[in-house]
Amino acid sequence: MRNTWMLLCVVAVVALIPFMVSRNNHTATIVGSFPDELTGVNYQWVYLKGGEGLLDSCMVQEHRFELQAEIGQTELEATVEIPCCSLSQTITLRPQDEIRIRVSLDEYYRQRVESSLNETLARLDQRGLSIPDSIWTQMRDSLLKAFIEMQQKK
Repeated sequence: MRNTWMLLCVVAVVALIPFMVSRNNHTATIVGSFPDELTGVNYQWVYLKGGEGLLDSCMVQEHRFELQAEIGQTELEATVEIPCCSLSQTITLRPQDEIRIRVSLDEYYRQRVESSLNETLARLDQRGLSIPDSIWTQMRDSLLKAFIEMQQKK
């Protein structure tokens, strides 16, 4: 009889292990996606960086990526970096959270145009030419608007 009770106790403890493990899940997941129209993002790396450095990284496949981080029992401030698009997003991770990120075409094109324009401005500065900030801002905004409209018509 005593052996039966011990066996039942052991079986009960073993049966509770999956429940205890699932209750102590301190992993946060970030699921990201890109528009299908955006070419050149597949097989590029995406990084999740936190206070202690690199938390996770993965490669974009079929316009999607998934990052995970063990964050403990509190929340954690982290940054998702997408170098191929020159994009980054700061997020707050909490245990068992699933955060979805969708990169928009407009944001991608805006970042691309702004990067090109900043390079152009740096080249002009190297040659001793300077453009007033107010004119530069107007030029940048109108070029950006024209570029986005042109890309959407394709």
